[in-house]
Amino acid sequence: MFNRFKNKTVFIALAVGLTMAQPTLASTINFDTSTSGSNANSNSDALSLGITFDYAVFLPTYDVDGIAIPGSDHWQTDTTATPVTLTDGTTLGGAYSHANGLDAINQPVLMHFGHAFDVSSLSLNASSYDGQSFGGLYNPRLEFLDISGNTVGSIAFSNLLLGNFAASLNTPLQGVSDVVLAGGALYNNISFTASAVPVPGAIWLFGSALAGFAGLRRRNT
Repeated sequence: MFNRFKNKTVFIALAVGLTMAQPTLASTINFDTSTSGSNANSNSDALSLGITFDYAVFLPTYDVDGIAIPGSDHWQTDTTATPVTLTDGTTLGGAYSHANGLDAINQPVLMHFGHAFDVSSLSLNASSYDGQSFGGLYNPRLEFLDISGNTVGSIAFSNLLLGNFAASLNTPLQGVSDVVLAGGALYNNISFTASAVPVPGAIWLFGSALAGFAGLRRRNT
């Protein structure tokens, strides 16, 4: 009887441990190590983290007849745009200062985590062409989106008038799938810490499977 109880406890502990252990990302993407003009998605830092980049547009969802659904406007990937590239900021003049940066000069960029993550910290550097307008935006912000493209949080840039900007997330956000990098700037040194959000359905299915396995084990003994 004691052995059966011990085995059941082990199975329960295994189920809890495996379902609670979610992947955590903690690193810095530094584009200075890549070649200017190269595809941002070939950057070694981004590749190792499963992070990808696409140009973004703010558009509605369309129904089957191609008619825009009212109130459905949200950030999404611009499927008509060319791949996001890296640009040498030192050759552009203006306020650019770092060698290589993620090119969001003419269009915002979506930074994809791949699926939902709880982001506990994020910081980055950015610089605009003239040092003040930030691509014409008066008060640019980093927007954090859920898997449906809805905004779950945003943070403002600091030192806007100095031409070289920074942004830092100090309040953790849950269920983040994408980050909108505002247009009109180059981005570099994107640092973050994020933990993958567990999928409830998968957890219960996994737990049920382990419970069934425990039952078979008990029957056999």
